Amino acid sequence: MKILVMKVKNMFKKFQILLLSVLLLLGSSSVIAKERPHNIVNNKYVLSNYCFPGPNLIHPIQDYQSENNETTVDLPDNTEKSSNWAGYIVTPASKSDSYTSISGSWTVPSISSNNENAVAAQWIGLGGVDSSDLLQMGTMEQLENGQPVAVVFWEQLPDVAQNTMTIPINSTINVNIYNSSGSTWNLTFTATTPSGEIKTETISTTLDSSYAEGIGTSAEWISEDPSDVYGKLVPLANTDVVKYESAKVNGNSLSDSSNTIRPVAMESSSGNIVIYPSSLGSDGESFTTTTAVSNSNLNNGPSIDPNFRRRFNNTPPRQRHIDNLSSQFHSEESITLLIYYNTNKRLD
Repeated sequence: MKILVMKVKNMFKKFQILLLSVLLLLGSSSVIAKERPHNIVNNKYVLSNYCFPGPNLIHPIQDYQSENNETTVDLPDNTEKSSNWAGYIVTPASKSDSYTSISGSWTVPSISSNNENAVAAQWIGLGGVDSSDLLQMGTMEQLENGQPVAVVFWEQLPDVAQNTMTIPINSTINVNIYNSSGSTWNLTFTATTPSGEIKTETISTTLDSSYAEGIGTSAEWISEDPSDVYGKLVPLANTDVVKYESAKVNGNSLSDSSNTIRPVAMESSSGNIVIYPSSLGSDGESFTTTTAVSNSNLNNGPSIDPNFRRRFNNTPPRQRHIDNLSSQFHSEESITLLIYYNTNKRLD
């Protein structure tokens, strides 16, 4: 009798597991459907921390020849390379200094791509180089029905980018990020459209002292290949030349002696320079980023960058949790557990 009861319990347990698995699989289909937005206004992108270069990833020369000899470009001295950023980074020359404001302007570029899902972004921000904390505001472009459209976004890592409003291509945008008082930080943009219309908005956010300390360690003016919410690079659109102007941090020019200047170029996994910065202008606060390869050779499909966001430590925390837990259960329970976690990923 005892053996029979145990068998019944085991059968009931397996039935529960099977039923739960089916329900969760059904739930996952609706989650996946929600994860496929139709336009840039609803898309969820992450503009990430800097992909840190190793000592062998520094180019202390003016001319750079890509590994497959596709193109040769002129790079500023000591240009670093990244799989997702191109532009300029500065860090305080003195360890006792900290950044509390940054500003910059650019013209929203028109884009082209062979991929309807291609995206490009330009932004200024604080943090994200020597810290996983990053506060930023900028513009993002995508093709809709073959036509380029742009939105203004802001982001406070680890959250995904939040869109504020759409603006016309070729608008000029000026962005300021600053500590207004105490723990309150403002992100303000003013956009002038090609027709002369002015659009402006200010976002206020509260940062604790630890986060504020983290973002005070670097400042950036960047053209980026964004990622999706799972940390995968999205197809990159061709922006041609983007000119950044009025690049200031703590009220001083990017080139001020209080800053250590770090130009950075975006390089593909095959060794091609994708987007690269110019040298700084004579005013010390202007430069351009240029797309160096043809549309057909840009990143036309998602690729996983294991160093994309340092806080993941190469594996998302939830997946590490799954790996640790699954080893403690039998196979049926492990399958159910994995389905449960995979269908409850954050989508906000």
